[in-house]
Amino acid sequence: MKQEYTKELVFGALGIALVFISTMFLKLPNSIGGYLNLGDGFILLFSGLLGPFASFMVGGVGSAFADIAGGYGSYAIATLLIKGAEGALVALLVHRSSRLRLPAYLLGSLLMIAGYYVTDSLLNASWIVGLAGIPGNLIQAAIGILIAMAGAPFLQRLKERPRE
Repeated sequence: MKQEYTKELVFGALGIALVFISTMFLKLPNSIGGYLNLGDGFILLFSGLLGPFASFMVGGVGSAFADIAGGYGSYAIATLLIKGAEGALVALLVHRSSRLRLPAYLLGSLLMIAGYYVTDSLLNASWIVGLAGIPGNLIQAAIGILIAMAGAPFLQRLKERPRE
């Protein structure tokens, strides 16, 4: 039992680090003050492996730290909540059934897109301006799903590997 907690902690810390790095250093600014990044792929990937709380931390903390460090501090609290909820939702669904992996990734991505639409609209004081972020978030979500689907079998084998 203790070994499972240790694995959850180690994989959670690795997830936070990878989300931070892939968000902070692999990004393209968009026209409405945000940016596209590859962090969603690692949020989805680790959320398919970890429990809901750890997945919330991976998505929320890794992404919010990247916002703060990257000069997008006005998004940090919203990012913590949006990306954290994305991770927790995916974890809840995937842990019910592994057959729900792709639907969970899709629902988590839709939650992220909706969350950033509201955030962009509020930060830009316009529900119309907020619409401009949706295409980029759709692309980000699609790439994230591809990353997670490709990496899930590898990460699952790594987690199940017996200790030597």
